[in-house]
Amino acid sequence: MSNMKYDAITGSGIEVGERVSIPDDLIPADAQVEMDAKTAAGYYTPGAAPDAEELKKVKGRGLDP
Repeated sequence: MSNMKYDAITGSGIEVGERVSIPDDLIPADAQVEMDAKTAAGYYTPGAAPDAEELKKVKGRGLDP
């Protein structure tokens, strides 16, 4: 979940017991670009969010089928 949602939930007094990231083996290889963009934008990650240089290296699927 995004930090914006998390902050709203906890700010209203709801306690979040644990934040859990999506396991890597459940993320298709061509969806990694979206997951990296989300973590860079503030979605939860247990590690460091990718920086601008790391985001340039990630490739999504092409336009051709």
